[in-house]
Amino acid sequence: MRIKNSESTLFCGSSEVSDKSGVFLNNADPNIKLFKIELPQYYDLVDVLLKILTPDEVQRAHRYHHLKDSNRFIICRSFLKIIIAQQKDLEISQVYFEKSDNHKPYFPLDKGLFFNVSHAGNFAIIAIGDCELGVDVEYINPQFEYKDILPTVFNTEELNFIRDSEVNRHAFYKLWTRKEAIVKATGKGIDEDLIKIPVTNGFHNISSSLVCDFENLRVISFKLNANHLGAIAITRDDVEIDKISFQTNPTLNEIEALMHS
Repeated sequence: MRIKNSESTLFCGSSEVSDKSGVFLNNADPNIKLFKIELPQYYDLVDVLLKILTPDEVQRAHRYHHLKDSNRFIICRSFLKIIIAQQKDLEISQVYFEKSDNHKPYFPLDKGLFFNVSHAGNFAIIAIGDCELGVDVEYINPQFEYKDILPTVFNTEELNFIRDSEVNRHAFYKLWTRKEAIVKATGKGIDEDLIKIPVTNGFHNISSSLVCDFENLRVISFKLNANHLGAIAITRDDVEIDKISFQTNPTLNEIEALMHS
């Protein structure tokens, strides 16, 4: 829900990733789902997945200078279309995207369906739900000089959290992914207000203008593996996140069935 000239509530926390398949939220039929894609597993399918894309999407894929980036786009975009086709019982050719005024892509046949995609290293995450949401995953790069950007991104409490953590680099990425997920969910983008959005654990009351007038947000961190951290931001306050488990990805047989339906 959006409000004007008021305060918003932001909750930040963490969840563990469950190895069990099934629900992501405490709901037998979750309205918000996460899909984890290990990109190298699908490199051999790129030529097949390319057939799912529109001519404009194919051109976009070919504009990337590096083959790895092109393959990543093809895999992520085709899987997003496949997942939506499965969710909505549509033919794959019926799934296309347009862009809103703030340049966020949306599915015009169902404007109540929201999605977001993030990628880093060998992984990509797709989030799909019934509210505006944002997801971010980052590779914990041991070479990245993160200390150079700390004063421009984090407030005093956040700086203390990073400084006092047992593993400073992990703490930096935990807070960074939260901020990224929030601005992706709200459509605000990264600007000079990023430092004003608090992301330490717990509840925060903040100016609604910082989150594009969304009344409530929840952002939850999760550890993808030893080298990747993620966060998902949801513009609802009635979602209790216990453990995160990723949905099953479409199989090759399911992909081929959709392509020939």
